[in-house]
Amino acid sequence: MPAAADVTVGDLPVRHTGLTPAGTEGLQESSTAQNIKAQQARQISQEELEDRFLHVHDDHILLKQHANEQEEKAKRLG
Repeated sequence: MPAAADVTVGDLPVRHTGLTPAGTEGLQESSTAQNIKAQQARQISQEELEDRFLHVHDDHILLKQHANEQEEKAKRLG
C-alpha cells in the first residue's frame, strides 16, 4: 500500500493578520456604546482593576495546572 501523500508539503506558512477594517463592519460598536464603556472604565478604581487582574491571573494559573495534569494523565493512559 503506498504511503499517503502529504497535501500540505508545498504550502507556505501564512501570517494571520486578523480582520481588516472592511471585514469588521458587523463587529464595530456604535460610538455611544464605546463612550459608555469608556465612562465605565474610568469609574473603576485602580485597586478594583488590580483585584480583577489578580483574580483573572490566578484563574489562568489554575487552568494551566489543570491542563498540564490532564495532559500527563493522557500520556499515562496512551
